[in-house]
Amino acid sequence: MIKKWNNQNIPFTVVDSAAEVKKKLINEFEVGTGLIFPTSVRMSLLTLNYKKLDQELSSMNKTIILKGK
Repeated sequence: MIKKWNNQNIPFTVVDSAAEVKKKLINEFEVGTGLIFPTSVRMSLLTLNYKKLDQELSSMNKTIILKGK
């Protein structure tokens, strides 16, 4: 899924499947928070770019923490 180049001159990571990475992030969020997203929400989240997905999950996590206190 994610490959790191062996050549030291290339300072980035190549992602073969962004969809797989986003699914993994969503799964980790669900496990960490105990929430299970409906399929429609999951599909909507998968359409976001990686940066926007991170922002959405982060804001959801903050809301969950605040409501839990």
